Parts: sequence; structure tokens; C-alpha cells
Amino acid sequence: VMYAGWDYHGFAQQGAEASGIATVEGALFAALKRTKLIAHDASWDTVEYTRCGRTDAGVSALGQIVSLKLRSKGRRDGDGDGDAKKEDDNTENENTESTRGADGDVDDGTKSSRERRQSRKHPPCPPLPQHEHHEIDYVTTLNRALPDDIRVLGWSYVDKNFSARFDCAKRVYKYFFLKFPDDGSKQSCTNAGASSGGVGLDLSLMRDAASRFEGTHDFRNVCKMDARNVHNYRREVYKCEIVDCLDETEWADGGAQSGAGAVGFIGGTRMRNQSGVTSSGGTAARSPPSPGAPPGLCYIKIEGSAFLWHQVRCIATVLFLVGLGREKPDVVDALLDVTKTPRKPQYEMAPDEPLVLWRCEFPENVLSLTMSAAARTQAQTHAAKNMATQLRRAGVWAETWCDLRTDTVNGEDTNLLDVAGDVVAAVCALSAPGRVAGGNAAAKAAHVPLLRRATEPTYEERRKRLVEKEMDKGGDTRVE
Repeated sequence: VMYAGWDYHGFAQQGAEASGIATVEGALFAALKRTKLIAHDASWDTVEYTRCGRTDAGVSALGQIVSLKLRSKGRRDGDGDGDAKKEDDNTENENTESTRGADGDVDDGTKSSRERRQSRKHPPCPPLPQHEHHEIDYVTTLNRALPDDIRVLGWSYVDKNFSARFDCAKRVYKYFFLKFPDDGSKQSCTNAGASSGGVGLDLSLMRDAASRFEGTHDFRNVCKMDARNVHNYRREVYKCEIVDCLDETEWADGGAQSGAGAVGFIGGTRMRNQSGVTSSGGTAARSPPSPGAPPGLCYIKIEGSAFLWHQVRCIATVLFLVGLGREKPDVVDALLDVTKTPRKPQYEMAPDEPLVLWRCEFPENVLSLTMSAAARTQAQTHAAKNMATQLRRAGVWAETWCDLRTDTVNGEDTNLLDVAGDVVAAVCALSAPGRVAGGNAAAKAAHVPLLRRATEPTYEERRKRLVEKEMDKGGDTRVE
């Protein structure tokens, strides 16, 4: 299920609809019942429903995976009831049941995710029908009944023992952010942007810090702790990297053409032609970005088997602080060393809106996602329509930004570097409350280093409080 999560209170339903709170899962189940793919009184248990990840309010997804038993033209599970367990490809950030997994997964905390994956057998999926008309067109059927901001992008038969949650081998998140082109008007600007190609954020420093998150670490200082349900905070991050808006290879992999990115702005650069290839067959040359041009869209890409609650957004915050020059890259080493830093410093998480659960990857032959030619055409048209709408709206604000980029205001010089820094700080939720402008340098001077800030309770202190609360209630003092 692909969804733009900005208007939803998260992916997981959890009975929220009873209170009038909209969730993606609630809309999905409503569509399943409306199209009679499941019974009108079906529950999660009766359809053997599983989800790969659970995203928070405001978080979107492109690669979410859910599985359940649906009405089918054939019998694929061998129980003779005419149903087949299907997998919908749906595109966050948090978790359920026994534990909350970070930005989208659940974990029982008893052993590492790598150990669970290695010990679990991954049953291969049954073969797809030879012809499209031999099975219900699940994608087309559901998309007609789903809201405009939710779409199913594929389906597959799966083994009856398949679990979207436990069979997932890797989850990939992307967190989008802006990079302003260097105006070159000040020496400090040139120095700050020399390695990053932009102002506001130094991508080279961010890359240094990002690489330090890779590997197996205790991430309790880089997540929102759930001491009631999660007891193991060691997670393995396979890859954490910063992708520039000018990196054509990565953007092409994400579906964008010629490095344009999801917003179509690349820091004022221009290609010679739409395909990015010159008439002689070489790679198209780029003109340098103009001062004050619309910002380029970059992203943080994080891969791992499972994540803790808000882990991705907390990582993004630390990386932005490093990119703005308010922290050094080695602050990551300190945060991941729980012997030296046993308490999490207090800091805001990065906003939810730019976060996307981009991919959920499974072992070979476990899934064989497909969609009909008609469904693909309809989905492409729908995506193009929505993309065009957002690009036109972005264009209005881009023109406004360009109109306001002047060297003088009322006869006084304007520092574009400070303005860009203010914008980056604001959209990354890193500016001080009530602060409108005044310069990135002033904000850096006022910044309180993470390791000198007030701290949160430790895991042990939180557990002790939970036990005390249970005792005060006069009930069972056992806290799982």
C-alpha cells in the first residue's frame, strides 16, 4: 500500500476509528470490505492479517507490505475454502503488540533481528496465475475504493505461514531535506559550502556522522524509549548515507529522472535537454546554480532489519545538527556509547512529514509482486496527476523565494547564508522556540551542545517507575 501519510494518524488502526481518528489501515480495511474481498464482519484474526511496518502520524510509505486472506477465483492455501492469502505492496514509523519498533517495526526485544531471521524458514510463494483473467484484479479493484492518497501497487500469492513482519529481511527509510545553492557572496559561505555544494547544511560533515551510525550499536540515546515493551536497544544499521540532489544515479534508482528529484528542483542547475544527454551522446553539462535559486531536494537513506521507536527521526535530528555546524560528527560516537553517555540528552525529533518507508525487502522467492497492465496505467496516471499538482504548488513558493532574494533590504545588506540557515533550521525543527530570524551564526552561538543538555531517565529508572505505578494501583506488580 503506497500512502501519503500527512493527513492520517499513522498506519495502524488499533481501534482508532472508533474515536473518529483516520488511519491508513482503517481506510484499507474499509475498502476491502466495500469491495467484498473480505467479509463485512472480518477482523484481523479471521483474515490472518500481518503488516511489515507501522508508521506514525504524518509519515508516508512507498514499500509497505501487508498480508491477509482475500476472496479469490482459485484455491491456493489447500484448505478448500476458496480463499487465498495475498500480499499487498503498500508503502514510516512505529510499532505494535508486544513492542514498538522504531519508525515502523515491532520487536520483542529478546534476541537480535539477525538471529530471528537466521532461525526462521522463509517459505517460497506459490506461482502466479498464467493469465491475468484467472484471478481478481486486486490492484484495480482496491484502488477504485481507496482514498486519493492511498494506493495498492502490487499483489502476490504467499505461503500460508508467511508473515509480513517476521519474514522481512530489510527495511529502508528515506528522510527528505533541502540544500540551498551557494551564493558565494561571503568567504564564510564559500568555506561552509565548499565540500557540500550548498549553504545551511554541510553534506560532507553529515556523511561523516552518518557513517558512524552504521553497524550494530545500542541506540537507546537515538530513539524514543519504550521501557514497558522494548528491553533490547541494540540494532544493526546496514547503511546510513546522505544523497545529494545532484546524484543522478541514486535519484534514478528512486524513480526520479535525470537527478531532478521528487520536487523537480536541483539547486538551480539546468540540463541541456530533458533526457540529460547531449546531441553527441555525452552526458549533459550543468550550469552552476544561481544565488537564491530554489533549493535542491536531498535525502538521508537508512537501511536496517528493524528500527526502534522514532529512531530514524532522532538520527535525522543529530545529522542536521552536525550539518548546521552545531555539533561535531563525533557526537554520534558519544551517543552510541551508553557507558559514557548512559542518559539520553533532551532534543527534538525531526518532523514526521519528510519521512518515507521506502522499501521492505524480502528473501528471494518469498514474494512475487505483480499488477495488471491496466492497473499499472491507472496508477501511473494517478501518480503523475498528484505529482503535477504538488509541483505547481511548489513553483508558486519557489517564485516567491526567488523574488525575495535580494542583496539589500531597505538599504541594508542581506546575508543569504543566514536566511538559508534559518530556513533549514526551521524546517528541521532545530530553531529555538519563537525565533524567527537573526542568522545561523547567532543560532549556533546560542546552541547548547547535546552532551551538556538535561537528560531523560535511563531504561532502569523507567522500569522502576513502571513497577511503582503498578504497586500504587494495588494490582499485579509484574511488568513485562
